Amino acid sequence: MEITAKRSRSRSKAKAISPIIATLILIVITVVAGVALYGFVSGFMAKTTSSTGTFSSASLSIQAASVSATKGFTILVTNTGSTPVTVTAISLINGSTNSLMCSTTSSIKISPSTTVSITGNSSNCTSGVYPTESGGYVIVQVMTSGGAYVDYGTTVSP
Repeated sequence: MEITAKRSRSRSKAKAISPIIATLILIVITVVAGVALYGFVSGFMAKTTSSTGTFSSASLSIQAASVSATKGFTILVTNTGSTPVTVTAISLINGSTNSLMCSTTSSIKISPSTTVSITGNSSNCTSGVYPTESGGYVIVQVMTSGGAYVDYGTTVSP
């Protein structure tokens, strides 16, 4: 009976891989995952950098904006960059609901270091509904032909 007991013990021992091989496998998996992550991140960053590269010399600043429920809107826009900028769209966005209130299209070229006054009223809105109630918060958004934009918050006056 002793022989049987010895045999059952030797059969129950499972063979495992050596600790050195297990360590090497883990290192290989880590290196492959790191290379894959690096490739993904560098590809993502390259796309992001190339799409925003055109905005480097175009810079706008809204000095002031007023929106009146009855008299229209006036926006003072300054080109603080080193190249001319063309304003292609102006939007009025409801500050509470973030919904479009008015959108207008334009083609206003602003030279570097120049401030222009842009005016409009409800008849200029190509989409949305012009704000008719005073006291509401409105975000004025000016967009350029390059896709850059600048926001300015103000309250609708009577």
